[in-house]
Amino acid sequence: MKKTIAFLIAIVVLSSCSSRRATLPLTDADYDSHRDTLIVMSYNVENLFDPEDDPDKNDNDFTPDGSYHWTRYKMRQKANRIKQVIMAANGTRGIGNHPAIVGLCEIEGEKALRTLCDSTGLNRVGYRYITFPTPDRRGVATGMLYDSKRVDIVESKPISVCVPDSDFITRDVLYAKFTFDADTFHIMVNHWPSKYGGAIETIWKREYVANKLRTFCDSIRSAEKEAKILLIGDFNDTDDAPALTKILGATSKGNPYVNLSADTPKSSYKYQGSWGTIDHIIVSPSLAKPRPIFEVCDLQFIREDDTRYGGFKPFRTFIGQRFNNGYSDHFPVMVKIVR
Repeated sequence: MKKTIAFLIAIVVLSSCSSRRATLPLTDADYDSHRDTLIVMSYNVENLFDPEDDPDKNDNDFTPDGSYHWTRYKMRQKANRIKQVIMAANGTRGIGNHPAIVGLCEIEGEKALRTLCDSTGLNRVGYRYITFPTPDRRGVATGMLYDSKRVDIVESKPISVCVPDSDFITRDVLYAKFTFDADTFHIMVNHWPSKYGGAIETIWKREYVANKLRTFCDSIRSAEKEAKILLIGDFNDTDDAPALTKILGATSKGNPYVNLSADTPKSSYKYQGSWGTIDHIIVSPSLAKPRPIFEVCDLQFIREDDTRYGGFKPFRTFIGQRFNNGYSDHFPVMVKIVR
């Protein structure tokens, strides 16, 4: 009789632990035994331009004779720095794999991504790239790297977020549907309009993009209720901005989309001495339980001392138009999802 009671108690305890585990946030220890962890990284790489002049784009500043004196040698230096960040982002903890997906902002299209993959050896690791021609006047586009050994692309396309028949022209959102470990995911790489021209004066632009994106995401979920959706990139707004919370419906608790970066203690961007996170990873409810780990990858080697405001800041490529030979003015962000 005592053995039977002990057995029943053990079953109850195990059941309780299992239920608790399904809802608690994950920790790095959870990744040691999971070889099927999907790691997704988002990185604004600060103007990865190809130095060749594109006559259809206003990219003259990033040519050898332009104001930034941008050369192929400097571009390859920068490409190698980006590769270093990608390969080090996950460190030596847990499964120790490099990201299966890397969303990139501020790249000048296909030529820039080809150099990033081919000249650095990222292609030999297994990375392939996706990007599309951009409507942006300077040629700035979004792009995505994926580990072709672990990820299969089902579909990819640009989502236009420009206002038709107007002067509002901005980067497309890159959409890809892919499979990883027999699961299907939908991912969108974003680079929303900046606050150039005034934060208040440009609110409507980010809200317009948020509306377009919300409609697209909701259409996926209407066809597939438990769709696994990730929205990543530089949203040029903090997590409390109405474009994110009210229009896109992305909050820490989910309304309905869950902004994983909303409650992080670290920040990805520093402007005039103030830290903030404008690089977000937002997921559909189906990917939020258990809550994945979100990280700001403030690696030591991509920092530099902030001699003006104190502390440290991202080790950027340019300060004004002076070449600083750094990495980017943003820290990358990353999420780990156990399948």
